[in-house]
Amino acid sequence: ARLKRFPLRVSDKTFDFAIHSNFLMDQIPAHRDRPHVRQFMPIAVENAEKKVFLALRDPANLRGDGNSPVIPPELLPLLSIFQGEQTIDQISETTGAPKEFLLQLVTVLDEAGLLWGPNCDRLEKEAMDRVRESGAFSTNAADAAGQDAAEATERIREMLAAAEDPELEGEILGIIAPHLDYGRGGKTYAAAYKAFGTDTKVDRIVILGTNHFGAGDGVVMSRFGFNSPFGIFKADSAFLDSLHKKLGDRLFKDEVDHLGEHSISIQLPWIHTVFGNVPIVAALVPSPLVPLLSDDGARVSFDEIVAALQTSIAEAPGRTLVIASADLSHVGPQFGDETPIGGEIRKQVESYDRSLLATYLEGNIQSFLHKVTRDRNHQRWCSIGNMTAAKIVTGGLPELCEYSQSPVESDPKGNALVSSAALALIKV
Repeated sequence: ARLKRFPLRVSDKTFDFAIHSNFLMDQIPAHRDRPHVRQFMPIAVENAEKKVFLALRDPANLRGDGNSPVIPPELLPLLSIFQGEQTIDQISETTGAPKEFLLQLVTVLDEAGLLWGPNCDRLEKEAMDRVRESGAFSTNAADAAGQDAAEATERIREMLAAAEDPELEGEILGIIAPHLDYGRGGKTYAAAYKAFGTDTKVDRIVILGTNHFGAGDGVVMSRFGFNSPFGIFKADSAFLDSLHKKLGDRLFKDEVDHLGEHSISIQLPWIHTVFGNVPIVAALVPSPLVPLLSDDGARVSFDEIVAALQTSIAEAPGRTLVIASADLSHVGPQFGDETPIGGEIRKQVESYDRSLLATYLEGNIQSFLHKVTRDRNHQRWCSIGNMTAAKIVTGGLPELCEYSQSPVESDPKGNALVSSAALALIKV
């Protein structure tokens, strides 16, 4: 079959997917000859003729310019083969794609920082150098409520004022709040933070996030702060020193994963509105049901961080709150299901969510994890790790304040449904 011509754009460069006879194929770098693609987010975009393409967004934005390669959708299955296991020759033989074409494709991916290899390593180092220079990670998620402090505060206060008082009794040790965008999850965020009422004196907040797109399979913590419309939320250095004495430098392995992760910074506007600019401790927590890829002692496991957090919280002066930044089910074609979301599917999702939440609310974590394992997490709860950690670390009894699903109007085609819940962890 004749090869079609597809423009592939990276920054200000345009690459033609027709074969160039003068394309050099000698001295192919090893990482391009056996390409291993990094995680990316395919975003549908249209050109002037309304033809749909996919922008391959780098969640970490290593290049720092926001530009993404743009490919035709039919190339997406080809990228799934780039797992570092086959050479270009082998991929060409298996797929029938011309070698010259494949080399042009991997070159574009490499220049965008989407292939594991020396260019990706260089871009990671440069990105982390920028973080060290500023002292904080910069992510767009912290701007979700507004571009400046006044706008963000007004929006958060409006959502809090509209939330019902959960009328909880007892000391709140922490909450579970969504990490969904505010448009779909604002009501549930408000229900979670409303649980604190007027009890707003706190010395630090431990935010337990979910590592959506990073490479780290262990716990990933940060020594740096996080930017927000309210300025930088600084890391609690004394608390981190306490953890470091227990677990060493491996706490900060894969720290670059925080560059593209939203589950920490999405909480900051709420934290500032309720508590002010308090020191934070940021940790991306893996699921206890997923073993480390290699038990080499180079990373911190789920069990290790839970034990260390319990001890460090007990040792730290003042009051520590724990916030688990967690969403629940992810259902629909966007997540690999065949059937678009309709009313009946929404009912089924809620029924299962509430069944699993009921087990969590009983406080028996082993039963909760057993049920997730037995059911193979078929609704893709993405935050099993930080929800479990929050319950164990605080020792609090969970109480449900709100359950919600992303509204129908946010996705009229039924491509995706995300559910979330607001829970308070109350001292027993």
